[in-house]
Amino acid sequence: MRLPSWLAQHVAALRALVVMTVVLGLAYPLLMVAVARIPGLSTKADGSIVSHDGKPVGSHLIGQSFTDAHGNPLRQYFQSRPSAAGDGYDPTATSASNLGPESVVDTPDKPSLLTQVCSRSKAIGELEGVDGSRPYCTSGGVGAVLAVY
Repeated sequence: MRLPSWLAQHVAALRALVVMTVVLGLAYPLLMVAVARIPGLSTKADGSIVSHDGKPVGSHLIGQSFTDAHGNPLRQYFQSRPSAAGDGYDPTATSASNLGPESVVDTPDKPSLLTQVCSRSKAIGELEGVDGSRPYCTSGGVGAVLAVY
């Protein structure tokens, strides 16, 4: 007995869905977990937490603040974005700054996203010896906020 073409297509689609679910939803994730447990890779897969006196203080791989004793960026390292998690780069607490495109007003305790981008661009420009200015920033590295009434 032969199925109608529309029913055969639905059965084929269902079979493809089951196969893809097993392969991509079960087999592949389990394979990745198994690979991550291979000796030599497990420290990277677990986040490579660095501890000091039994307290986690950072990661070998991410979120490092590459600055000198005075807080100036070291030019031989890539300067990652500022973290809003904890005091400095805290590997146990992750958090977003909740700043977005509408964050254009500076407050006494928190500069706007625009000012943070402008000041960071100016600092990196000075570090690299290039013009780090942006058209929407003041020459002092502060975001130029335009109010519309």
